[in-house]
Amino acid sequence: MEISVYKPDDEQEILTAIKKDPNWDFLTNEKTIGSYRDSLRDSITYICRNDGEFTGFVRAILDKDIAIYISELFVVPKWRNQKIGRSLLERVKIDFPKLAVYALSDEDAYYEKLKYRKIGSVYQY
Repeated sequence: MEISVYKPDDEQEILTAIKKDPNWDFLTNEKTIGSYRDSLRDSITYICRNDGEFTGFVRAILDKDIAIYISELFVVPKWRNQKIGRSLLERVKIDFPKLAVYALSDEDAYYEKLKYRKIGSVYQY
């Protein structure tokens, strides 16, 4: 398993993978795809490959010296349950050891399994 910093050449693999999952179409529809491409480039984004095959990615938002927020964590379905998500999150923690790491999640059980604590809620208006 190899985790590397996102490069523009990685964009198509990410978009192809998430377009296959209907729960992720809010990022890849006509209205949002351009902004999402910018977000991949402008955020802290890591990708994971196994023997050269794309297996997943994490995108995080840096809040200066305060915290880092996990915005998206995606693992290709056939690669799930192989510690890829955990490894991507660990890479964020390794690269930003002095910052609190917060996950914006709709998969609470996953983060709780990794010993993240629920400390609040996110509201949309």
